[in-house]
Amino acid sequence: MKHSFAEYYYELVFDEYGYHNYLNWVINETKGCLILECACGTGHLSHLLAQNGFIVDALDNDLSMIDYAKKENNHNNLTFYYQSMFDLSNLGMYDTIIIFLDSLNYCETIDELYLFFRQAYNHLNHNGILLFDMHHPNRLDEFLVEYIEEGVILGNYYQWSIQTINNRLHHNIVVYEDDSMSINKINQFVFDIDTIETILNEISFEFERILHFNESQFDLEEKFYYRARKG
Repeated sequence: MKHSFAEYYYELVFDEYGYHNYLNWVINETKGCLILECACGTGHLSHLLAQNGFIVDALDNDLSMIDYAKKENNHNNLTFYYQSMFDLSNLGMYDTIIIFLDSLNYCETIDELYLFFRQAYNHLNHNGILLFDMHHPNRLDEFLVEYIEEGVILGNYYQWSIQTINNRLHHNIVVYEDDSMSINKINQFVFDIDTIETILNEISFEFERILHFNESQFDLEEKFYYRARKG
């Protein structure tokens, strides 16, 4: 049986415990009620935030993700947008902007990373914060030898491979549906800490790389976690 990529993605990566770690982090950091989630995927975290009383806008540039989110995670406090995170000009101002699950690593160049940070800064209220995570460079070493995961998902056989090529993680997700094959290729650029922090400084963010969480548990060897404030 055929399914959308969003349906497969949800089944492959959904982690209730992980989402509640992010939820607790946002709740503890946010002073205000207006939140924008960029690269929201299937919308599960946005829905959790809306359930907790926040007014949430959420966007993704994959239409299947937004369709899934509107169907499965609808809420009165939540509005979904099918659009790029590199142009937020149609949106308002927020107390908190979030982008998690290493989605910033979808930026293909340093210029794109700069553009996103600039857009986020421009759409934060005074003292508003940007919360984000990114792959730690250790991940490049982890996948020097191709990683392959195989199994059955939603009744169909799949294979997910990840391999490091230069400074990128190349994901190849293949699902065999009836007599056809669905192939989804995802590339993530892994930025070094100096590049990230140089851009944040240039844009005038006051930022901190977070190394301790009171109510959330994250693997600090897999990802960087940042709080960046608009002064």
